[in-house]
Amino acid sequence: MVVTAACCIIGDEILSGKTKDTNSHYLATMLFGLGIELKAIQVVGDETHDIIKSVRELSSQYDIVFTSGGIGPTHDDITYESIAAAYQLDMKVDQETYDYIQKQLSRRNPNTAMTKFHARMATFPHPATLLRELPNIKIPIVVVHDNIYILPGIPSLFQLLLDSLKPKLQAMSQSVGFYRREIATASSEVSIAEILSRLHTQDIKIGSYPVWNNDKIKVIVTVSGQDVSQVNAIADKLTDAIHGWPYTSAPKSHL
Repeated sequence: MVVTAACCIIGDEILSGKTKDTNSHYLATMLFGLGIELKAIQVVGDETHDIIKSVRELSSQYDIVFTSGGIGPTHDDITYESIAAAYQLDMKVDQETYDYIQKQLSRRNPNTAMTKFHARMATFPHPATLLRELPNIKIPIVVVHDNIYILPGIPSLFQLLLDSLKPKLQAMSQSVGFYRREIATASSEVSIAEILSRLHTQDIKIGSYPVWNNDKIKVIVTVSGQDVSQVNAIADKLTDAIHGWPYTSAPKSHL
């Protein structure tokens, strides 16, 4: 059985358009390669009620939930306490994290004292599992309710910590990653719709994506699944049926 996942992106800056979310795309790409199916992405603002509603819903429906954002030192960083409230958990300072923040602060400026705002970044739902997969980063990935992984919103740190979970996630998946073939065609989408429907199966997903302002390519078709031989067999049939040719999407950057 395929392991399922969901993502909750948290932050007013995403909903207002100030910041572009790249974390969900990075997560989707990684999970695809691990054979874990990302089923839902929700974006909520910095509101306790909305965060509680989202994580409860996603946690009850999917095997793994990843959150991104809202774990900094300021008043609008409320992810930890909101998720604690969702499951009636206490909030407790983790001494190892507190000491690490204090050490980093002293190293940068020996005359700066710890404040309650520094302590906020070391105060987590309790009980929870604290994962420290990277020896040089003591800020943990906090796991609540067994399947909610709380991650930062800063893309570089999100990616670094998410990458550290790969061995654990691969063990949970216990399957090969998904495999994808892409096909370009000069045929219109409506003209190939019946062919796509006929070749689509429960295990092999076929997607079609119109291309505008391109004289040579009208549609990009994707064929994906975990069985490489099935994907290749259907992709080969489809290529012939729609008079297509192999296509490779340009890689997306993660800023």
